[in-house]
Amino acid sequence: MRKEIHSKKVFPLALMAEGRDCLVIGGGKVATRKVGLLIDAKADVTVVSPEATTDIRRLADHKKIKYIPRQFIDADVEGRFLVFAATDERAVNKQVLKSSQQKKILCCSSDGNWIHGDFVTPATYRKDELTVSVSTGGRSCRKSRLIKENLARHVELVESTDLMVMGTSHHHLSVEEREPYHLVGDNLDHTGQMITQVWGIHEFMILNTCNRVELIGVVSHSKAINSLLLRIMGFDRLKPKDYYIKRGSEAFDHVAVVVAGLLSQTPGENNIVGQVKDSLDHAVKEGWAGGMIQQWISSALHVSKSVRQKTGPLLRHLEIEGLCIEYLRSCIKKPEDSKVMVVGTGTVGAGLIRGILGLDPKTECTWCYHHNKPDLHDTWKKRVIIHPLTDIHEKLKEADIVICAASTHDHVLKHEHAGFFNRKKTLVIDLAVPRNVDPELGTSGNITLVGLDELKQWHLKELIDMKKIMELTNITLREHKEYYEKIISSFKSGNKSE
Repeated sequence: MRKEIHSKKVFPLALMAEGRDCLVIGGGKVATRKVGLLIDAKADVTVVSPEATTDIRRLADHKKIKYIPRQFIDADVEGRFLVFAATDERAVNKQVLKSSQQKKILCCSSDGNWIHGDFVTPATYRKDELTVSVSTGGRSCRKSRLIKENLARHVELVESTDLMVMGTSHHHLSVEEREPYHLVGDNLDHTGQMITQVWGIHEFMILNTCNRVELIGVVSHSKAINSLLLRIMGFDRLKPKDYYIKRGSEAFDHVAVVVAGLLSQTPGENNIVGQVKDSLDHAVKEGWAGGMIQQWISSALHVSKSVRQKTGPLLRHLEIEGLCIEYLRSCIKKPEDSKVMVVGTGTVGAGLIRGILGLDPKTECTWCYHHNKPDLHDTWKKRVIIHPLTDIHEKLKEADIVICAASTHDHVLKHEHAGFFNRKKTLVIDLAVPRNVDPELGTSGNITLVGLDELKQWHLKELIDMKKIMELTNITLREHKEYYEKIISSFKSGNKSE
């Protein structure tokens, strides 16, 4: 006959038993464990039992507890804060329960009488001021212990927890080199799911832009964890000089500088703020990030505003689409005669259309969309012609300039498209990562292919004193060190009440 398994819904509490008079009836192994829990809570412990284990007798000899070597009597429960019935005799435990409950005293029985008691003792792990308890409502003590032991290993890792950034960027790899490491769509979510399985990764988000791929996390110090993360992110295939791992205040400062736009292809651009917020929102939605990462990003955004205020006068604030328009201004002699095609209808694509129309009142352009057909402003309708991406073959021959900024895994323009371009020189600009344009297309004699790296090199030739900008940035970061310290103290020292 199958044994019936009982369970109870329990209300979790952390009782403050320090200095309280607690009673344990019984002197065996179970009673010894209960005594140990009460001593850990600094309770005043009395044990009543005709016999007792060596540990209980030793504790009594050292005046850690009071031991009364006799049978239980009803009067023993008088004035107690808590009572444990932990003998190996069911009838005695039942009597202890009855006596305690008559006196309105909380009592727990360690045998089958537990279901009639007032509380159960969960599987418990203690470290300093931290207590972790797991209860299954009496259904499975083995399961509780298993979960407790796993949590105990996690708690040990928390002790060495700090902020961490692991990533690579355009400062370390060219577009072609870093393209395989960018995470979009299912690859992003699959990578995140793998990271959640690593002990010691408490919270994280993944920042994936055209300039960088970064894991931003609250992570325990461990060479093994670093190795796992490098493998999951794919960075184990890179040389150490081609990626970075930043810890502590260095990681905090790095994120603040990234959010300030100073590490972007175009220093000072603002798109990165929205990209960071979107990445955080996605991480929260997927359950990767919570309060700690949210506090970190919130603080980094605050510090970045101060950085921008200090460095702003030295920067020309250009988003990537703005940089592209400036590049066009430098190389197009007669904008009104140029026929421009833009591929991609996102934020960058819309910005490109706005900038191209601003080159000259007579400038017209073609706008190609993949999935989402854009809505045109009334002022654009006479100057912008919309076509689906499937029409790109016949429209390429009309274009002098093609700018690609579509969000897609595959190349939009491939080497076999070369024959569809007009016979004159065509400028193709690729602003996407992963790239929209097959690099092989640039080998065609009538096509000049310009990517993000080329735009960056052109931009840095402008009058931007990055050395002075970074000096001001470092001063500002030092002035805001307390933000990092608040984050660390929030999960290492904790609050006075819970």
